[in-house]
Amino acid sequence: PRTEAELERIMRRYELVNLPGAGGSIDVVHLKWSACPAGDFNRCKGKEGYPTVAFQCITGFDREILGVSSIQFGTRNDKHIVKIDDNVDQIRNDWYSTVQWTFVDDQGVQQVATGVYLICDGGYLRWPILICPYQNARKGSREGDFSDNLESVRKDVECVFGILKKRWKIIENGIRYRDIKIVEKVFLVCCMLHNMMLSEMETRETQWRVARGEP
Repeated sequence: PRTEAELERIMRRYELVNLPGAGGSIDVVHLKWSACPAGDFNRCKGKEGYPTVAFQCITGFDREILGVSSIQFGTRNDKHIVKIDDNVDQIRNDWYSTVQWTFVDDQGVQQVATGVYLICDGGYLRWPILICPYQNARKGSREGDFSDNLESVRKDVECVFGILKKRWKIIENGIRYRDIKIVEKVFLVCCMLHNMMLSEMETRETQWRVARGEP
């Protein structure tokens, strides 16, 4: 979000699903690089078994793409990429860190907190702006309920990756450009087209997304 008004709109959507202060979901997507040069093969071949490139994306509740990192080699993991992502750096040190939001504590008293945070999975660093589910939280406990809710809401970023790959086969079947700068531009264009298509769709002020089979 470039303005406080845009950020407030996004945060309001997360507040409706009991995550006040959240400004988006963050995760890394790996894309097959079919034309990877031989010199970059070892730096790109990760756990997938074939060369890939990685992008870290920040998405909103309504599945809009809010930020994309620079292109990274496939062997780099989430903890490494988040350290060099300019978008995350802005959230940590720019005006986003001064945004105030309210929550209700254990005693039922409304409190004020400062700084936007992102929701993520357990593979990220334990930074204050990166909130992940509790590990080994007991079902039915306060921590367990919080983790279940967070994991459910965080699926928006996974859905965005699936939508991108189904809409544009070039990023699902393997990008066949040798120049890494062109590969980066291909993914960025797909993200921009995704946001343009969302802007033309009908939006509804509700905590539920429009699901399959609904009007």
